[in-house]
Amino acid sequence: MINIGLLGLGTVGTGVLKILEKRKEELIKITGDDINIKKILVRDLAKKRDIELEGGIITDNFDEILKDEDITIIVEVTGDLEEGYKYVSESLRAGKHVVTANKALVSKYFEELSDLAHKKKLALLYEASVGGGIPVIKPLKELIPFNDIKEVRGILNGTCNYILTRMEEGLDYAEALKIAQEQGFAEADPTDDVEGLDTRRKLRILGTLALQGQMPEENIIVRGISNITAFDISNINKMGASVKLIGEVKSCEGGYTAIVEPVIVESSSPFYNVGYEENAVFVKGDNVGDLMFYGNGAGMLPTANAVLCDLMDIIAGSYRLNNPLGNKKLMDLSLAIKGSYYLRISKINGELMDVFKSLADKVLSTGAQFALVTKHILRKDLIDLFENLGIEEKDYFIAKFDKINT
Repeated sequence: MINIGLLGLGTVGTGVLKILEKRKEELIKITGDDINIKKILVRDLAKKRDIELEGGIITDNFDEILKDEDITIIVEVTGDLEEGYKYVSESLRAGKHVVTANKALVSKYFEELSDLAHKKKLALLYEASVGGGIPVIKPLKELIPFNDIKEVRGILNGTCNYILTRMEEGLDYAEALKIAQEQGFAEADPTDDVEGLDTRRKLRILGTLALQGQMPEENIIVRGISNITAFDISNINKMGASVKLIGEVKSCEGGYTAIVEPVIVESSSPFYNVGYEENAVFVKGDNVGDLMFYGNGAGMLPTANAVLCDLMDIIAGSYRLNNPLGNKKLMDLSLAIKGSYYLRISKINGELMDVFKSLADKVLSTGAQFALVTKHILRKDLIDLFENLGIEEKDYFIAKFDKINT
């Protein structure tokens, strides 16, 4: 019997139990053994749950799981950063393999936990931390020995993509966000999603693996979608394009650029038709060429499926014992990012309008909502200009064109 300790019984934890129960016979045929969730860690023992559990299986005491020598694999799906770190680090020190879906945890403690797992000769797997049900972490690890990864970019947050898709259908931002919350795609406090922080964590994980060097989360430039309006969507649609929140890491001479920002994509882009809560990740390698991974970026069963794929790799012994992180010294060159940008400013006077017109390749509107397309410029210069002129972030929206506008 393969005994598992499950930490967390929220959406993903419940999905893990449902799939294991549904596929029990098939899994026994594959593994030759029974996969048994021996203990489940929860915060509230008295809470009513939508799934039937055996008596005595749940506990609010982590030590019951940690000190149980029959439990050899820990599945951490709590979503809690600091508690999750404690659980994962102590589990590895106790000689237990770990699977986690916790992207905040992986992003913040990536190097430390990867090194610990390597020293203990244990598995630390985290497929579900990026892209929900999309298999992207494992394929990326398999590409690294044979490729210099030149670029990783993607739509990595289902909440933002859902909101932007609904705005394309005619809703304003507040309406789209409200529906996303009602549908369970957005939290009551959606800050991490709509301000790009969730995407930044996922990009940090992908970029660190891909470029084989340290890429601190705080070095990644981030701008979310909370300032977008129906006016912006309309202007972008009139150009035959759509807007997506995209995280992008690029390898360049001597270092890398890394940014999360709204990006305007044309119909020829592989991201153009990625809608609602779907995610998509593009990877470019010098040998393999261009690869695209696409699918459900969130949800109970897709994310639980990713967790269980990692679990099966541990049971089968098909994971790699070596630390997947490299030790390249990478220079952050993100302040050198250039591009052509869509720009909208509210509450602008004639004098300021003239300043921005000098940057324009095309002026789209000179009314109360001033909008233009910039020439190819340094992004930092544009942001510095806003700050120097005292224009607050809430009063403007910018999005980079995927290709230089001509």
